[in-house]
Parts: sequence; structure tokens; C-alpha cells
Amino acid sequence: MSGQNSDQLHRTTLAIYTSIMEQFNPSLQRLVALGNSYVQAFQALAVTSEAYFSALSKMGEQAMQSMSSRLLGDVLIQISDSQRRLTNELEGVFRWFHSEVLREMDNNVRLDKEYILSSRRSYEMEVRNQATALERQMRRGVPQDGSEYVHFLRECQKEALKEEERRYRFLAEKHSGFTQSIAYLMNKTGGGLNNRAEGWKDLVNHTRESHPRTPSRLEDNILDVNRWAEQPLGTVPSRGPSPQPSRSNSVSGLAEGRVMRALVPHPPSANSTLLPFSREETITLLVKEPRNGWLFGRSDSSGRQGWFPAAYVGPMDEPPGPPDSSSSSFRCSSSMSNLLDQPMSRSQQTAPPVPPPPPPAPSTRSSNSRPVTPTPSENRTKQRHKTPDHCMSI
Repeated sequence: MSGQNSDQLHRTTLAIYTSIMEQFNPSLQRLVALGNSYVQAFQALAVTSEAYFSALSKMGEQAMQSMSSRLLGDVLIQISDSQRRLTNELEGVFRWFHSEVLREMDNNVRLDKEYILSSRRSYEMEVRNQATALERQMRRGVPQDGSEYVHFLRECQKEALKEEERRYRFLAEKHSGFTQSIAYLMNKTGGGLNNRAEGWKDLVNHTRESHPRTPSRLEDNILDVNRWAEQPLGTVPSRGPSPQPSRSNSVSGLAEGRVMRALVPHPPSANSTLLPFSREETITLLVKEPRNGWLFGRSDSSGRQGWFPAAYVGPMDEPPGPPDSSSSSFRCSSSMSNLLDQPMSRSQQTAPPVPPPPPPAPSTRSSNSRPVTPTPSENRTKQRHKTPDHCMSI
């Protein structure tokens, strides 16, 4: 009975070593080759994706220069930027996959071939020695039940099973980490991207509701935003703010560290000191008051810091949209407060340049099918863009 048991244990142990050498290691080598092809395919996808969404962004810039599709152009640029950021994040995941998974698997395959072959040879040699010693004792008439030999075979089988399990565990751990990296990226970007996609869909649907004769409220708002964005501000500060004493913060109503919300997008530019952001982003102020109509803050989504027009943001409880006449008043009063609050140095006794007044809003909109008498929408637009008298006096 013990002889049959020992033979079965011995054959099972040899089968485990054979499985590792002839099945697991060759399969792992094929997996490495497929993984390298996988990474190369993604790299090609990333290159094509960059070219595609760069072209989409350029088309968005073309739409921004048109008379009819400025809002849609901004949507296209935002979509392009989001997709390119997502591709960059995925490239980081695949770089980790190539270095931490594929390379280690390839190294293990090369080292494991010699290790498993040596382990099997040592096992077979020890089995022959144990069997020879047991047979010699039985010939001498020494009673032996073979229990020690069977115990030895069982221990060798356990070691072989551990070797097999260790290799599959390594494979599972590495790919669990890869999946976890992708899941982390999805959780990091999925929620925000979904919200932005819903917003883009709503904006696109709104453009279908425009009327051919009388501009809709959305079209009026778009024109308001464009005119307001073109109003000149003071000179952009060339560097980050330095601590300065302030007489009063009551003019601007702002506070350092306060979280504001972007009312309209501030697109990127060649000036590295400016802070780009999208509509609805939250901005943490890093200065107490505007300087020449500009604020300095940090984007909570990107972590970047820079200058941006003070009227582009509002309190968290203020609904997003184009600024009204109060924004112009706020900009002018902020600029005056800045002129009063900036301390005079010994070497320079002149105040910083005052921002020029905003251009007047156009009085009429040309349309062959429109009546001569201004519509209520035009009256509201004119009233909203009327420049306060105290700003013009500057």
C-alpha cells in the first residue's frame, strides 16, 4: 500500500515540475510578447488621438472666430482638452504596466527556466538516494514500513505545489495592480468628465433653440460674454503677488483664501502668468483685492496658479452666466480701490496705470427683417452694458 502511495506522490511531483516548465513558462513568454504588442498598439493610438483632438481643437478655434458658433467652438476646445488629458493619464498607466509587469515577467521567465530544471534534478536525485537506502535496509532484513520515505515524498510535493502557486500568485498580483490603476484613473476622472459631458450636451442643445429673427436670451448672453471679455483690463502683473498692507477690504468684498466660482471660461494663452479655467471651476483666491482689475488665485481642479480678470469669477452662491453692469462697476471700483490701497515707495511715487474704460455697447444690431423700434431684449442688453459714470470719470 505504501509502495503505491509513494509512486503516486512521486509522479504527481514530477507532473508539477513538468507543468511549470512546459506550460506555465512558455505561456508567460507568449503573454509578454502580447503585452508588448498591447503597449505598442496603445502608443500608436495615443499618437493618433493627439493628432485627431489637436485638429478638433483647431476647428474649435475656427468656430470661435465665426459670428454664429463661438459657443460651439468653446465646447469643441474643452472636449479636445479633456480627451488629451485623459490620454496622457492613460499613457502613465501603460508606462507602469510595461516597466512593472511586462519586464518583470520577462525576467522571471528567463531566470525560472534554469531554476525549475535544477530543482527537478535535485528532487529526482534525492528520491533515488532515498529509494536506494530503503532497498538496502530491506535486503539486510531491517524491518522498514517506508513511512519516512513517504513523508519525504509528501514534503517534496508540498514544495513543488508552493513553487507552482507562487508563480500564479505573481501573475495575479501584477495584473490586479494594473486593473487597480485603471480603476483609480476612472474614479479620478470619470465623475468630472461625465458632468462636463452633460454640460456640453446641454450647451449644444441650446444652440438648436435659436430663432432666426429675434435673438434668443442665450444668444444675447453669448454676445454679452464676448463683448465683456473684450473689454480692456489693467496691465497683467508679471509675477505672483507679494504681501502688501491694505487699508480696507470693504471695497472689493473679497478675502484671501476665499473660494470663488468661474462665471465664464478663461481660455489658455501664451502668457504663462495667466490662469486658464473652465466655466463652473472653483478658484481659491490668493490675494485679498484685485490689482488693476486682476485677481491671483489657484484652480482647485488643476492646482495651477495665475492671474485672471476679477469679473470672471463670483461667489459660490452666484449663478453662472455673463456678467451684468454690476460687473463693470465692480471692476472699476476694484481698480480705484487698488490705486488707493497700494503703498507708495520711496523710489516710485506714481500710481499703477488705471485700466481704460470698457467700450460702449453697440446701439443697434443690423438685420433686414428686424423692426426699427428696439425690442425689449435690445433694451435689456443696452441697459446691461451701460458704463457707470464713475468709471468714465477715471
